[in-house]
Amino acid sequence: MQILKWLQKAGASVLFIGYIPWMPGTFGSAVVIVGLWYMHYRTHFVPTASMWWFAVVALAAISVLLASRPKEVFKSEDPKQVVIDECAGQLITFFLIPLSYNTLILGFLLFRFFDIVKPNPVYKVEELEGGIGITLDDVIAGVYANVSLAACLLIYHFIASFLH
Repeated sequence: MQILKWLQKAGASVLFIGYIPWMPGTFGSAVVIVGLWYMHYRTHFVPTASMWWFAVVALAAISVLLASRPKEVFKSEDPKQVVIDECAGQLITFFLIPLSYNTLILGFLLFRFFDIVKPNPVYKVEELEGGIGITLDDVIAGVYANVSLAACLLIYHFIASFLH
């Protein structure tokens, strides 16, 4: 049982990144940014929309599973060590968004904003028990960040089309 608990802690904290004493959620989000940067600029891999959707759903489901029973595993209802939910939300931010240095930075900032500010209904779903509440607030923050990022890109391209 101790091995399973250790594996749950390792997975939920994204290989113990969540144990960084300051801003663990920001570091959890940054892991996704680094991974996307590497995938896009180093391997030049461009996932299809269905591959991206599968990754988002799989990561959110794994987050719910690993964040379940937080009181037993982490001794808290909403442990700061659990950052896999931030990874899921941050990944949602970039669904159907063309990746570039600018979109990676802006998407990171938008997701962190919505995750920290927690506009309605983000703060409400956080009250749900276990892994659902822990994960769902970040999923909704990721959706808000995605829509905001898409709107920023649309406005940018609209303005740029008049300037050229």
